[in-house]
Order: sequence, then C-alpha cells, then structure tokens
Amino acid sequence: MGDGPFRSLEAARDAVRKLSLDERRKQPVEICILPGSYVRKQPFLLEAQDGGTKNAPVIYRSWTDKPVVISGGREVRDWTRTELNGRSVLVSDLSQLPEGYAPFEQLWVNGHRTVQARTPNHGYLNIASAPDAAPANVGGKGVGKRLTYALADAHHFARVEEGVVVVFNKWLEYHMPLDRIDRTNRLISCTKKSMRPIEVDDDFYLEGGRDMLDQPGEWYLDREEKKLYYLPLPGESAVIAMIPALTNVLRIEGNAAGKQWVEHVQFRGLTFSHTTWDLPRSSGPSGLGQADITMEGAVYLHGAKHCLFDHCEITAAGNYGLEIGPGCSENRVLHCDLHDLGAGGIMIGPKIRPPSDKEDTGNRDFPPVLNNPSDATRHNEIADCRIYDGGRYYHCAVGLWIGQSPDNHVHHNEIFDFYYTGISSGWTWGYGTGLATGNCFEYNHIHHIGRLTNGDGPVLSDMGGIYTLGDQTGTVIRNNVFHDIMAGKYGGWAIYFDEGTRNILAENNLVYRCRHSCFNQHYGRDNLVRNNIFAFADTSLVSLGKAEAHTSFVLTNNILLSDGTPFYSGGYKYQVDKSNIFKADGNLVWSTTGQVFAAQNRTTSRLYEPDQPVLTWQEWQAHGYDQHSVIADPGFKDPANGDFHLSADSPAIRIGFKPFPLDQTGPRNLK
Repeated sequence: MGDGPFRSLEAARDAVRKLSLDERRKQPVEICILPGSYVRKQPFLLEAQDGGTKNAPVIYRSWTDKPVVISGGREVRDWTRTELNGRSVLVSDLSQLPEGYAPFEQLWVNGHRTVQARTPNHGYLNIASAPDAAPANVGGKGVGKRLTYALADAHHFARVEEGVVVVFNKWLEYHMPLDRIDRTNRLISCTKKSMRPIEVDDDFYLEGGRDMLDQPGEWYLDREEKKLYYLPLPGESAVIAMIPALTNVLRIEGNAAGKQWVEHVQFRGLTFSHTTWDLPRSSGPSGLGQADITMEGAVYLHGAKHCLFDHCEITAAGNYGLEIGPGCSENRVLHCDLHDLGAGGIMIGPKIRPPSDKEDTGNRDFPPVLNNPSDATRHNEIADCRIYDGGRYYHCAVGLWIGQSPDNHVHHNEIFDFYYTGISSGWTWGYGTGLATGNCFEYNHIHHIGRLTNGDGPVLSDMGGIYTLGDQTGTVIRNNVFHDIMAGKYGGWAIYFDEGTRNILAENNLVYRCRHSCFNQHYGRDNLVRNNIFAFADTSLVSLGKAEAHTSFVLTNNILLSDGTPFYSGGYKYQVDKSNIFKADGNLVWSTTGQVFAAQNRTTSRLYEPDQPVLTWQEWQAHGYDQHSVIADPGFKDPANGDFHLSADSPAIRIGFKPFPLDQTGPRNLK
C-alpha cells in the first residue's frame, strides 16, 4: 500500500478502504502499529466499509511486543514551582494547552492514577444525621442536600470552602458539590440532591477542594483560574500529567437496522487509555444510578459482529472500559486486562429497564423490551480476562454488566477489587419481560468485592459476586469460585437473585467468606441451587428476603459449612417459621463449632445475633425443610484457609453431592 508507514490510523484505514473487494477477500489485512503513544483528538472510527470477512479479517495489531497506547488524553508538561497550603507544589496554567481542556475529576501522572485532593486522606467519615430525610419529608422521598458530621470529625472541615461531598448510600454513590458549611451546627449543605434518602452512618468523604491538597501524590484543579496543582511524590522530578479528554478512543459503528454491520475486525496487543465520562458539578443529577451504566465505554461497539479483542489492555480509563452495545453479536473479548477503571469493566446489551409488575401491580401483558429488533445483542464471549481495580471514581460500577442481552458466554475470567458487584445480569425488576436469558457464567474467579485486596471498604450495600434480575430462563451459573464478598450495612452476598429472578440454575460453585450470606434470593421463582459448597458467612449461608405464593427456589445436594452462624435466615417479608416457602432437602450441613443452628429471622444488624431467637434443627425440620438432609462433617482438607477439597470417603457423597474441580477457574494460559 506504500513505501513507508502511514501518518495516522485514519490513513491506514482509508488505504484499506481503497482496496478492491477481491483484494480484501484474498487474505487477512494487517495494520501493524509501531510502539508508542498515539494521542487522539477524536475517537478512531470504524464503519461497515472497514470490516473484513471470516477468512480475511482486518487486523489492527502491535508491530512488536512493546506497548502501543491509543490515548484520549492531553499531556501537561509545563510546570512551575509555587506554594499552596504551606507546601511547595507544582502548578500548570491549563489555559495554555494548545488543544484546550474541559474540567476533569480524574488525572494520571507519570503513568499512575493520582488522588484528587480529599479529606480524610484515607478512609471515610460517617454521616451523623440527615435533616432532609426526617419523617415529615418522607413524602418527598426524603432526598436532600444536607447532612451533618460528628464533633470528632470537625477538624476535617476547619478550612474547607469548596469541593464535592461523595456519599455512599445503599448501592449508590452521590457526588454532591459543596455549597456551604455551618461549622456551629456541623451542617454541610450541597447544591445537588441525593438520589435516595441519605441515612445516618452512611460513609462519605470530600474531594476537590484547595485546602485539601496536603498529601504527596494529590492534585487540585482551580476551575476559575484554570490552573492545575500537583504535590509530587518523594523523588518525583520530571512530571507528565495526562488529562482525560475523550469519552471513547475507539468507536465501531455499524448500522444493524440496515444490516450494515462492522464485521470481522480484530485488535491484538493494543492498549486503550485516558478516557473520561463527565458528571458536571454545575448541573444534572448527583449520580448515575445503579451500576453507573448511563455512560459509554472507552471502547464502544454498536452494530458490530464477529469482532475480536485479543491480548488487549484497557487501563487508565475514567469510565467503563468496553461497551458491546445494541445490535452486536458474536463478538469475542479474549485474554484482555481491564484495570484502573474510573467505572466498571465491560457492558453488554441495551440499557433498557422495561415496565414490570413492580410498577404496574398485577399486569402480565407487557410490550416487547426492544422497540427495534435490530438492537438485539447476543452470543458474545468474554473469556480468560482479568477485570479489576474498578470503581475508582464511579464507585458503584460493576466488573461486567449484561442488560437486555441473551446467550452470552462469560467464562474463565478473574474479577476483583470492585466496591459494588462483580457480575450483573438482567435489567428487569419483577416479573415483566426480560431478555437476559440463556447466559452462561462458568469457571470465573470472583473475589474481593466490596472490600478490596488493600483493605479499603466496604462502603456500599445490596451487592453480589453475581447479581441477577428478572427472567433468566436458561441462564447457568456454574463452576465458579466466589470469596471475600463484603458489604457495608447489609447485602454482602456472593450469589444474589434479586427482584423477579426466575428459571436460573446455580450449580457446582464454591462460595466462602461472605459478609452476609453465600446465597441470597430477594424474591423470584423456580430457581434451582444444587451441588454447591457454601461456607462461612456472618449472617447465614442461605437467606430469603420475601416469601411469595409459589416455590421461591429449590436447594438440594449442597454442602453448607458454618462457623457458628445459622444455615438460613429470614428477610423483611419472610419469617423462618413459615413452611413450604422454598424447598430445601438432601443437603449436608455442618458447623465447625459443633453447634448446629438452623435459622434466624432478620436482625437489626442484618448479622447473626446470638442473643436473638434461633430455630433448632428439629424445629426447622418441623416446618418441612431439610427432611432428608444430613448433619455431618464433610471432611474438607483445610477450609479455614480456602482448601475445600473433599476426601474420597466424605459423607457428602452419600447425599448425592458430586465433587467438582476447584482449581480450574480464572484465566487460562492458552497460547
């Protein structure tokens, strides 16, 4: 195509466009990219005309094994020394940037994410009271702009005059710009409202204020003066900052309605970085809602088929890493690393929340979920990936989110270090129409959700290692390992069937060390939970939130291992002395303490309370549960340290339990 390298990705793309169809179909077309950082002024765009065929794909790949970074950032290299808050800091006049900039909330310096100046510098404060959530205001849903802090925390606010209050509330986080502080009454007033009522003891912190810049590695943006301040780390001399400027660095845009897909394009060994999603301080809501999905991914697909990302990296992203949007099918993401994420890892499918019986009680005649059938997204594969270190700014984002999309295969991934949920499947609350059916989640290793590996958290609640909603007919959760699932006030559940989850199978999963329960169902029907190992949870191993006039789930051939807590617990609309709400039988149960406690109703703390009434095993069986279950030590090798291999003569075999592999989860080292 020429005697030398092309000057840009667009030039290479356009050269491919000029090839005749016969030339393009003869063999794969490779665009080899030299090592280096390619800073984009706008996203790299591929359309239907840029695709290939099954036997002759168009491939964008690294020329060598050295990094190729497709960046959406703006470099800041010019600094001067000044003093701020009694400290020697660097300052840059951003008004001099040739390409300009927009206000930002995330920044990278010398290749690492830096902390926007905050207080406290580590950890969180607790809300002492929420005046706008008083009972008299509940009719207005209790949302408000005000909160108070404790007297012991007053020193954090001695000089603060600006910034954003970041509040963690149930499964949401709010970014509420500071209006003023009444230090006499320890009252913080904000310019934006919360999305739900703020509660006493909700965690919060402040960031983005001039007087908060007091720790090496922190930065502060003076939005009026257009100046960026940075307090260098010890030994940090040459400083290159990267401001994220683009939402996407790559857009693959076909036209599914016109059957003009972008097909058979591959990306191999590339890195995508320095993107953002703006949550303006001056207008709009204080947050993006559950899972923070109302944004686009750094890499965005729409109307794409048979595309491949192989051994790619998405890092230093301010939003979700990758979005496989409407009209996409048969795409694969293999052996990729997605980390240092402002929000979540991957989103798949239309973000439609259709009406259901939750909003229209008693209705069963709902319209189709998709107005345009061409928006259907299905049969995508995510395999052998590592998705971690997420929710760095949008804290309630998830590792992998599937909306209204069926028949996807998610397997052999490792997902960890998210403040909220590992995998989320489905987006229909209740018993309305949903499309997240036939998905398969297997051989994934999901851990340290809620509380990170560095000990940070938990700050959010109502979360899961895997979280499901609505119709899940044909969906399977199997051969996964979940552990260290922690939540703040409640809801640290590994396998969490939320509102209306139905017709799903969970089998051959190992689950241990959960804050509340290994398996929880809010409400749903006809779910089968069999042949799993559930061990060590602070409330109970199994819990149900709401009893209904049908079989909620069947629990059979499982091993339930307690360290002193009950095996079952009740919820806000389920009392454990009610019979025939779900079916539990043929399980093996054991407590490492030797004391078997069957079930306890939900307590105020949402944890097991030894001084509260608890059903004995005989009382539990009298209500029709676990009639043929066995109390016996399963004989795990070293469960306290995470080794759940069974001996050959384990009594679990006698109840029909079938041992399954425990060491085949997570990414495989395939060549």
